[in-house]
Amino acid sequence: MLERPRMLEGARWIAVALGPEDAPALQDFLEANPLYSEICYGRPWLPGDAVKELADLPPPDWPQGPSHWWAVLDRGDGGWIGLITFTEELLAAHVWHIGLFLVATAEHGTGLAHEMHEAWVAHARRNGARWLRLGVVCSNARATAFWQRAGYVEVRQRHGVKYGELTHSISVRIKPLGDATIEEHLAQVAREWPETD
Repeated sequence: MLERPRMLEGARWIAVALGPEDAPALQDFLEANPLYSEICYGRPWLPGDAVKELADLPPPDWPQGPSHWWAVLDRGDGGWIGLITFTEELLAAHVWHIGLFLVATAEHGTGLAHEMHEAWVAHARRNGARWLRLGVVCSNARATAFWQRAGYVEVRQRHGVKYGELTHSISVRIKPLGDATIEEHLAQVAREWPETD
């Protein structure tokens, strides 16, 4: 098990921060769980994709705070069972953006994804988030349903977005926290309006 400070904890898992030196372990996890890449990129993960993921940042001209990469590890054997990447303060104050939220295929349907997400949401709220943001590939029906159930509301779609071998429409979704509203978010982030691209 990676000996790092615990960022989040669940009943049977912990989340720890990753750095560039963890690329080989992340690569192993990605290659063992190709489903997301097959759906979104039209191919399995490629050699070197972990290095790219650990360096992936939002566009440099977007206002943004720090980005984070967390491995989710089984408490028992220390094996990787998930990955969460996110950026604080993206596009506006108090907006936290999920970049990648992966759960090992063997854990699909076990409730792990829901538990991981709820723990992360609580962390974000404690640290000042008022809105959570993400983009989901519209053709990824399972992911779309998960984020819908989790309370993320579509505010716009982006079309013609190239991912690997495929071109997608992306549903941009927002989850307000506490007394925050979608309308407040749209007022401070003009690019989220449906008529913009």
